[in-house]
Amino acid sequence: MIHKIPHNMLHFVLRSSLLVLLFVSAWAAPVSIIPQPRHPVVQEDSPGFQLGEGIRVDSATSHSELGRAAIRALMAAGFNVLPEEAGGSLQVLPINHCNPEAYALRVSPQGICIGAASAAALPAAAQTLAQTVQNGTLPAMQVEDHPALPHRGIMLDPCRHPISVADTKRILQLMARYKLNRLHWHLCDDQGWRIEIRKYPRLTEIGSKRPESSSWIDQSQKDGKPVEFYYTQDDIRHVVEYAHSLGITIIPEIEIPGHASAAVAAYPRLGNQDSPAFAPKVETGWGVFTHVMAPNPFAFQFIEDVLAEVCELFPRAPYIHIGGDEVPRDQWQSSPAAQAFMKQHGYTSESQIQDHFTHHCARVLRKHGRRMVGWDEIMSAPQLPHDAIVMAWRSMGHARIAAARGHQVILCPIQSFYFNFPQGNTPADPFYTGLTGFDNINWQHILAFNTQVEGNRVIGLQANLWSECIPSMRKLEYMLVPRICALAEKAWRHDTTMLPADDFGKRLQSHYPYFDSLHLNFRQEDGKPRRRE
Repeated sequence: MIHKIPHNMLHFVLRSSLLVLLFVSAWAAPVSIIPQPRHPVVQEDSPGFQLGEGIRVDSATSHSELGRAAIRALMAAGFNVLPEEAGGSLQVLPINHCNPEAYALRVSPQGICIGAASAAALPAAAQTLAQTVQNGTLPAMQVEDHPALPHRGIMLDPCRHPISVADTKRILQLMARYKLNRLHWHLCDDQGWRIEIRKYPRLTEIGSKRPESSSWIDQSQKDGKPVEFYYTQDDIRHVVEYAHSLGITIIPEIEIPGHASAAVAAYPRLGNQDSPAFAPKVETGWGVFTHVMAPNPFAFQFIEDVLAEVCELFPRAPYIHIGGDEVPRDQWQSSPAAQAFMKQHGYTSESQIQDHFTHHCARVLRKHGRRMVGWDEIMSAPQLPHDAIVMAWRSMGHARIAAARGHQVILCPIQSFYFNFPQGNTPADPFYTGLTGFDNINWQHILAFNTQVEGNRVIGLQANLWSECIPSMRKLEYMLVPRICALAEKAWRHDTTMLPADDFGKRLQSHYPYFDSLHLNFRQEDGKPRRRE
């Protein structure tokens, strides 16, 4: 409940009980918002606000920091904001709420009043307004709202199949529409290094290229098509700023110490050169590969240097992802140098080498004022830093273990939130199939999945889009939409009772015209793609 609201906002912020009562009597579609606000009142029998040429800013609002942030958020959401004048149609005022993303709205024929706990609330407020526009009119309404979770994300993987800057921005636009606020950017893997690091140019000169790829239909076959792709530092800065304009923070991921084939191919000293199986290359197939970072001075310095540049490129990222998943021990077992490292440190298991890397990353990031987040395998490290965030992907059981140990948790369990798996019925065309293993991860399944974890340690919910079987933007859109809407609903309302699936289904159908306006190839209810061109 929003509380301690300045007196000049009391005319439009109502008590929760009254809002619920009015919701029952006044919420009568066609207005349809995803995710559903906590306390919406749409007054269908009252005239709304005519947008006309745009929204005229009140003078006091245009001279306040919060007001200017609101103007930017409204413009990013597609509104035309007109120059200020005394008594303009847009007022923005601060409210007191413990959640920095809490906002309140009142729309009347006279204009729009936005209350915000901080600038972080304004993108969501603007998108609520954007979703309700009909025929150039905002309906008369009153809303109080705030999200349950601060991390509401999508993970993109441009390593297996590249995703251009333009297409990344399209995904960011879609995320913003549904109030998702974190893009987890998986920027390096065995199949390619996709971020320019100026101190180590061979990462992109060599590590960004591969001669061909496994077929996304039959992994035993190769397609014969060379891949060469990476984001320049200018590209990164551009995407980071674009995301920020939409209220989205990008969380970069640098895989350490596994999934390192491309990096080791670029800098062999980074790997276990004395291992008999040492033959690094940028991998052309999918899966888990044995080339991992060696526990040597070059590797530890490499990590410091790369993370320093990454922190500079992502100045607003509160935490940096260090990977930590699926780390084979084979080369450490066969490397005399790795075995000597273990003896030097009193280690009795190769898993302790990974733990050493994990602690090293934590120290480096702490020096830059950042927290560390990693896949749930980082929990193998004894005395894992208390502020380390665990991204639980293998199971909800791993999420519960992390929470019990006092770590904050971001949920992305494979059985429900890996959007590279199928959604149910698909056309006969194999283009629309996903990875095998988990089927029927449709929007109904996402809404019904129990993501509650004891101890109130969950800070986020995320869907992952690994791209082994996603060779194009058209396929990516099909796998993402409309599941992104169910993810958004689940993440926003995580600690409240979810609304019935049929309610969500009706709201979802009403968003098809928006999908069409973006020319998205979304999955329709019968499994068919909206467009094949």
